[in-house]
Amino acid sequence: MPGPTIELDSKPRRPDISRFKDLNHSEKRWAGYQPWLKNMGYRLRSRYEPDWSPSWLRTGYKIIDSEDAMHPPLRGKIMDATRISDGQVISMKLVPTHTKELLIWKFLSSPELRKDPRNHCIPLFDVHLLPDTDEQVLVAMPLLVEYDIIPFETPGEVMSCLHSFLEGLMFMHEHNVAHLDIASVNVMMDPGPSLFPKGFHPTDPLYYVPNPSSPKIRLGAPHISRTLAPVQYYYIDFGESVKFDDFKHRERIYGRVGHARDAPEFRTGRSYDPFKLDIRACGDMIKEIPEHFGGLDMLNPTIDAMRKVEPDERPTAAEALAMLKSVISKLDPEFLRSFLKPNVDFFETISSREYRSHQLDIRILGRPPIYPEIPDIKFEAPKPPGRISQIVQRLLIYLT
Repeated sequence: MPGPTIELDSKPRRPDISRFKDLNHSEKRWAGYQPWLKNMGYRLRSRYEPDWSPSWLRTGYKIIDSEDAMHPPLRGKIMDATRISDGQVISMKLVPTHTKELLIWKFLSSPELRKDPRNHCIPLFDVHLLPDTDEQVLVAMPLLVEYDIIPFETPGEVMSCLHSFLEGLMFMHEHNVAHLDIASVNVMMDPGPSLFPKGFHPTDPLYYVPNPSSPKIRLGAPHISRTLAPVQYYYIDFGESVKFDDFKHRERIYGRVGHARDAPEFRTGRSYDPFKLDIRACGDMIKEIPEHFGGLDMLNPTIDAMRKVEPDERPTAAEALAMLKSVISKLDPEFLRSFLKPNVDFFETISSREYRSHQLDIRILGRPPIYPEIPDIKFEAPKPPGRISQIVQRLLIYLT
């Protein structure tokens, strides 16, 4: 019998209720697309139906407890939808046609490159011409969540995440693409069907709808661990990316780009290597993880190398990945399974009981401390406990 799932219980994030009743400007545009989208095979949430009336006016629920009060950010480039053919909830993005974003995204999502397991760039499902403009197109893609929306429970889960980041960066660079906007907001997680057993709301994963036949929404979407429900990590947003025909034709570039506004390259005003900038930006991003969690100091040499002030002293993406894999291969399996305690109590949302319950389920399934396994690194899977031992351990977890 599986242990309890966890309800996300960070400080409650209640949306601003002042904009609940009326659609904002970008929402009105999406609502106008609803009939066309249905013909294309997509269905928006009830909030965007032509005859929508707020559910709280008839149910008596508070506005903040009503699903159809949830809306996406004001920028409005992203909208969730249900793909009618299979009921899959996806994301849609309005992408400009005057930039190289779509061309690079299509390249990274081509059938040949999608077959490569090292490709951690968000897949592109479909591209649709819009009915009212040729300045943008509509792109269908997976529905993703913030990569750290639920806490990491073990060092093994952190190592799996960082391996995906560096492997994905190596993959892009191997194909002569520099992302140029690597930051925490541009790496996301596909939770798959199991991480949130009761689902999550597409505009805010901290919320979920307990009863699909009711518009009532609740804060605290239950989740399990990444080791029990493997996830995938993806790079998103190629709006500032550059692609070169091959290695020989790579060029240096000028100007500030992305979120890495304090990168050393920007201080000189001279041209710089976009691939080395990616390394610096990725190092800046992942250094937040050992800063937030104790016991991960072994990552610092790799991170420090990636953040060298002199670009030519930084490793390539392939070298950084090799450094990380060397670190991981030397770690003790028990350490990789151990409870990952945040340096600041505010970040702790996983209790000892929940951690022990998840670890018991992991042992029952016979999963190694890093799952899915990293290529070329093998850790022995634990021997599953017997049935009586499972019952006793479950009881002890419940009582303590």
